[in-house]
Amino acid sequence: MDNYPPIIYKYRDWNNKFHKKILTDGEVYLSSPMHFNDPFDFGIVQNFLTLGTPEKIERYVDEGMIKHKQYLLSRGYDLAKERDFQIKRLQNLDEYQKEYEKLNAEAVNKSYGVLSLSGRWDSILMWSHYADFHKGFNIGYNESKMRNSGLFGKGGPVIYSDEYPHIDAFARHTIESSFQQTHYKSLEWAYEEEYRLSKLFFPKPPTEADRTVKVPFEFVEEINLGIKIPETDKADILKLADHLNIKVFQTEKVPFKFKLARNRIL
Repeated sequence: MDNYPPIIYKYRDWNNKFHKKILTDGEVYLSSPMHFNDPFDFGIVQNFLTLGTPEKIERYVDEGMIKHKQYLLSRGYDLAKERDFQIKRLQNLDEYQKEYEKLNAEAVNKSYGVLSLSGRWDSILMWSHYADFHKGFNIGYNESKMRNSGLFGKGGPVIYSDEYPHIDAFARHTIESSFQQTHYKSLEWAYEEEYRLSKLFFPKPPTEADRTVKVPFEFVEEINLGIKIPETDKADILKLADHLNIKVFQTEKVPFKFKLARNRIL
């Protein structure tokens, strides 16, 4: 990818004690996809409905049997019986697809941690949705430092499309297919210009402590304060930023335009 934003922003509410820790303790939280507000998120999987002929079903099962042969033998499976069982399961592709999507969702929710950010500091909607209706703040991280820190797994901008991505039943797992699952969303969400850092916890599911990551303050490029931030909250943030030597900007409305501007105040 060559479209990485230089700074990635996390919108926060200063009156939320957990949000506040991003500045007081340098903590960010890797959420489970089960808490996302988009029901399609992290749900892009292989399309098994394309296995529409007996020949394709047998080919799919046989390739799977070869791939997992040693595992099946180590567990005492009768390979011929297992092959017949898998072919029977695929006679109802609709049911198989639903079962696979359910199992995939359970695995993803249990194993993934995601930090959602944005490539822009000036989204009127993002300020409203995630920063207490413009009374909060956002913190801007150096994208390259975050992505290459080793604190996370993979990172990159979300891809938006009005077309649901197709992953063939025979598709091999690649970096591209992995990003389709974790970084692909409907065009309706494009205003967020979301950037994600995700981490796969495997084989052991993460604890709450595992999901909490401490990010060095050296990664922070700037802080932006909401238009309606209370003076007391502003003073608290400025005090912390001054101690940490972080730039701070105050956002404001652009006269006669639906846009935000900002002025540096520290």
